[in-house]
Amino acid sequence: MALASSHQINATLIIEIARLMGRAVQSEHRINQALRLLSAWADLHYARVMLPNYRTRELEVAYGYRLTTAKLESGDYTVGFDQGLTGYVWRSGQAALVTDVTSEPNFLGRIAEPIDGSRHHVGFICVPILVDGKAIGVLSAQRSANPRRRYADDVDVLRVIATMMGPVLHSMQRRAQNISPVPAQLDRDSGRYIQICEAHGIIGSSRALLAAVREIDQVKDSDAPILLLGESGTGKEMFARMVHRESRRRRRPFVCINCASIPEQLLESELFGHEKGSFTGALRRHEGKIAQAHDGTLFLDEIGDMPLELQAKLLRVLQDKQVQSIGSERPRQVDFRLVTATHVDLAAAVRAGRFRLDLYYRLNVIPISLPPLRQRGDDIVRLAEHFLGHFNQVYDRNLQFSQEVCTRLQASRWPGNIRQLQNFVERTVLKCDGLWITEEQLAEMLDAEPGPEDEPPTAAETVGPAPSILNPPASRAYLRVRGEDGHAIREALARASGNQTRAAQLLGMTPRQLRYRIGKLGIS
Repeated sequence: MALASSHQINATLIIEIARLMGRAVQSEHRINQALRLLSAWADLHYARVMLPNYRTRELEVAYGYRLTTAKLESGDYTVGFDQGLTGYVWRSGQAALVTDVTSEPNFLGRIAEPIDGSRHHVGFICVPILVDGKAIGVLSAQRSANPRRRYADDVDVLRVIATMMGPVLHSMQRRAQNISPVPAQLDRDSGRYIQICEAHGIIGSSRALLAAVREIDQVKDSDAPILLLGESGTGKEMFARMVHRESRRRRRPFVCINCASIPEQLLESELFGHEKGSFTGALRRHEGKIAQAHDGTLFLDEIGDMPLELQAKLLRVLQDKQVQSIGSERPRQVDFRLVTATHVDLAAAVRAGRFRLDLYYRLNVIPISLPPLRQRGDDIVRLAEHFLGHFNQVYDRNLQFSQEVCTRLQASRWPGNIRQLQNFVERTVLKCDGLWITEEQLAEMLDAEPGPEDEPPTAAETVGPAPSILNPPASRAYLRVRGEDGHAIREALARASGNQTRAAQLLGMTPRQLRYRIGKLGIS
């Protein structure tokens, strides 16, 4: 790239980002789009905005472009106020760079990503985000070595962009501190709870959401078991990860297993592990999830689907603080924080004999209810804008929502909650052309959306017909289980050799719907 060409591209980039920062769209969307443009137009890759967590005295990634998800979740990109190049920039308010991260002893190598498959000759540029002369964050990016391109030019570009980002980020922080959408007991700390949400990628500031965050914040440093309750798609795993990363165990493993997604005959081995030769096919030793979570956090999703026999074994682990793998003669000491989640009524499952009462008492120490999306008000639009920014990056688009579209999104019920909204936005980005998603395009997309799942209403819903996502005032009759369904279910199970997931596919329903019908009809 010729020097004149580089200057021209940088000038165009700065003009485009200046326009982006001035648009009346969600701030998160603007920041993420700016980072995408840095990569696409200026070859400044893996750009990130890091903001301070004063409680832990660390800088954490608040916005990033194409950073490794696993490293984000494990906190590898996180930097202490007094660590490395990024910490220096935060403390001093001065820009800094290294031309080769592999040869600079003060650079924390874990925060760099390979460019074109190589870590050699990877440069790292870091500039402070200043407001009134004070650093409120840090903007950084990587670049590959290029003798025809001056580092000074890239430093200048990042300085200008950081200057434009500063007021936007500062405004977001002030809104978080002054917002008061919650009851009186939360007013004083509502800004802090919003910052906790943002630190863990949880979008929103509604009263129902912050109430759940407040409960987690109160018990984060204890080892008491937490039971997350809520409909499917409400983000239970994300909340479980927040529990872990806010706790004293944050530097230790977070181990997750979905009890409903693993066949019953394999779940015991996955949880407790097995020794080599302990059963046919056990060709090597396998360490179970419980042992893997030692000193960390174990998250058991859909605990209500765990078979009774395994419930008894789990109870024994919780009582004795020991786990014994299949085929082993000696137990192993384990110490972990247990977080469980379910969308079913465990108390009802206990009464029906499907869940052990003693285990229920062990798990239900700190129950936390996660609100469905329809109860989160303005969070719907914020989440939609967040997903729009993400999929704009993935598919190299620049789509935006009109105000009419935002109003329509907020009025819809979203029975599949956050998961449904995310999938809907991705589909919209792929199907819509131009710069704006219009109300007509949205209406066409919504018309193709499914209604609520065919299952009994939750406790949060009124008994009766469930409103459709397409038109909230309208209603769609609740499809009740019929006695004659039993024959079709038994036939599908026989064709699928007892595999419920495959049988559900044959019947054109979800595994969850099939499990409900099996229980309702008493099919064994």
